[in-house]
Amino acid sequence: MVTTMMSKKIILAFFVIFLLIGFIQIYTVTSQSPAVRLVLVDETGRPLTKVSKNVEVQVQIEALVPTPEVYRTIFYGSLRKPSLLKFWDSGNTVKIPLSDENLQYVLEVWKKEYPEGTTSSLAISVWVLDYENGKVYRGFATIGCSSADLLKGFKRVVKIDIHRLPPSPLLPSEGTEVGNSTTQGSTLTPLGSNRQFYYWKIDWNLSWRPLNYLEVPVLIVDNKGSYSGTVNAWIDTTSTYTTRFGVTIAYGFKISGTETPTLDIYGNEFYTLQNKYEFAWGLLLRPNEKGYIYIKAKPIHLHEKEYYCTASLNNCVPTEKERIREGISDVETSGKEIIGGSKYELSDSSIMYWTYHGLDMRYATTLNPGDSEPLGILVSNTLGSCFTNFGIGVPIGALAVAMSGGTVPPWAAGLSIGIDYASSSPFVVFGVL
Repeated sequence: MVTTMMSKKIILAFFVIFLLIGFIQIYTVTSQSPAVRLVLVDETGRPLTKVSKNVEVQVQIEALVPTPEVYRTIFYGSLRKPSLLKFWDSGNTVKIPLSDENLQYVLEVWKKEYPEGTTSSLAISVWVLDYENGKVYRGFATIGCSSADLLKGFKRVVKIDIHRLPPSPLLPSEGTEVGNSTTQGSTLTPLGSNRQFYYWKIDWNLSWRPLNYLEVPVLIVDNKGSYSGTVNAWIDTTSTYTTRFGVTIAYGFKISGTETPTLDIYGNEFYTLQNKYEFAWGLLLRPNEKGYIYIKAKPIHLHEKEYYCTASLNNCVPTEKERIREGISDVETSGKEIIGGSKYELSDSSIMYWTYHGLDMRYATTLNPGDSEPLGILVSNTLGSCFTNFGIGVPIGALAVAMSGGTVPPWAAGLSIGIDYASSSPFVVFGVL
C-alpha cells in the first residue's frame, strides 16, 4: 500500500512538473518580443532538425538591399532539436529580433528608396549536417517580405528542398568537433568560437553589378522580311496585379576554373522584388524594322563560393562548390510606375550578340492580316510547359558578359531571369496589315 501511494505521488509530481514547464513555455510564447521568425522545413514539410536522429542545421540569411552591397547577412546560426524536456519544440525556428542592427539597417535603406514601402526578399541558405548518416545536404530559398512585415515582425514557414542537390560526405572533423561543442536546444553563433561552419561569400572579382540604373531590355522585336506585316507590340502591366522579378540560381563544382561548367540551374520559384507596379510601353514596327522595350533597373550577376571556416570568417578554406545568383536588385520608379521606354533600334551590338549567343531559335507561329496572338502562348509553345511560369525572360547573363569588361565568362550569357506577372493577358503581340 505504501509503495502504491509513493508511486502515485511520484507520478503526480512528474505531472505537476510537466504542467509547470508547459505553463512556463506558454508564458514565454505569449510574452515574446516582436521578431522575424522563420520555421524551416524540407520539401515534404518535415522540420529540418528531424531529417535524422542527430542533425545540425547551419543557416545563413541575407537581406536584399538597394546598395552596392546587394545582400547583407542578417543572421548566421545553428539549429538543433532540443532535449526531451522540450519535446514539443522541433528547434527549427530562426528568430531575428526587430532590434537587430543589421535588420534595422535593411529597413532604413529600403525606406529611403521606397518611402511608401515595397516588397523585397530574404535569401536563405542552409546546410543540414546529418551526423547519423555522415552526409551534408544543401538548400536555398527566398521569401518576399514587405517593409510593413519587417516593421512589426512576422512568422513564416519556409520550405527548402534539400534533396534537389546531391549530398556530400561529412568532413572527418565535423562529426567530432560539433559533437564536443554543440549544446542541445540552443541557437548558436559559431563566429568567435572554435567550431567549424559553412558560409557563402560573394567573389567580387568574378561578379558584376552596376552602380547606376541601366536600360534592361524586356521585349526585343525584329520584324524581318520586306513583305511582312506591320507589328504593333507592347507591354502593359497595371497595379491591379503583382509583378515579380525572378532569381536564377546555378550550382556547380569549380565553376570559376572551367570554361564550360556543368550547372544545376533553378529559377522558376525564387524572387528578389515584387510589387504592384505599373508599366506601359509599345512599338509599331514596319517591315525590316526592329526595336526593344526596356525598364530602368539594376541587374546583378553574383559569383559565390562556399567556404568551410573555423572560428571566424578570416579562417576559411574553399570547398570548391560554387553558385551563380542572377536577378534584379532594384528598379527605378516614380510612385508605382516603373521607369522605362522603347527604342526603334536594337540594343548595343555586343549585348545583342551575347543575347543571341547559343540560343536555339525556333519558329513560333504565323500571323495573318488582322490576327493576334498572346505573347504568353508564343513563349509557351516555343519553350515548352516547364517555362510557362515565366512571364518574360530578361537576358541578365548577356548583359553581364557584354558589360563586365571580361569579368563574367562567355558561358554565363545563356543565363536569364523571368519577370512574372499575375495575369498574362496584357502581354500581347499584334500583327496588322
